[in-house]
Amino acid sequence: MSGKAHTKVQAAEVKQVKEWLDRNEILLVDVRETSEYEVEHIAGSLLLPMSTFDPEVFPSLPEKKIVLHCAVGKRSEAAGKMLLKEGHSDIIHMTGGIESWKAAGYATEFQISHPKDQEDKAKRVFLCPPPGKVLQDEYLTPLGISAEELARAIGVLEGSVTDVLAGNSPVGVELSLRFARYFSTAGDFWVHLQLEHDLERARHSFGEQIRQEIKPRTSFV
Repeated sequence: MSGKAHTKVQAAEVKQVKEWLDRNEILLVDVRETSEYEVEHIAGSLLLPMSTFDPEVFPSLPEKKIVLHCAVGKRSEAAGKMLLKEGHSDIIHMTGGIESWKAAGYATEFQISHPKDQEDKAKRVFLCPPPGKVLQDEYLTPLGISAEELARAIGVLEGSVTDVLAGNSPVGVELSLRFARYFSTAGDFWVHLQLEHDLERARHSFGEQIRQEIKPRTSFV
């Protein structure tokens, strides 16, 4: 193996990350927000929210790999790119985030509180936050940019930005491309945030009804 640093964020599947974690070979860093972490998180993970993420003071542990994760893998990849720009090397992010972790059957921890409190919080907080919250908490607020300034910079009406921030309007493909160009993210980053949030809302609203009404087709004969 050469000593050349990786120039892109490496990806690792949840199975590999679970094996590393069980062998205590990694520091697993959760880049979601505190409200998300409090609802549910992977045991042993370190919380470093994107809204306060600072690559300059990111921990360096030569004896361990650093693996980043978020809800579905988009924010962790973005955080990894920030670390690469700061000079960090061998940055890994977990594909699919905590959602893929749970889908694989791996355990998570919940905040210890009264069951009624957990039920109420679960209704209020989504594991996949809306794009407007990510935009405000992880980009506008840390960078000191107003909605008006962003709208001017990307060539849209201010209302287009404020509607997204308020959750009154979804992020479409054109706006996703404009955000991506300005913030140097992947072109589909913002529209994927919207899709994952919409899917989660739909699961909360219709998931059980759909499971009851539709029987999976198991044979195509």
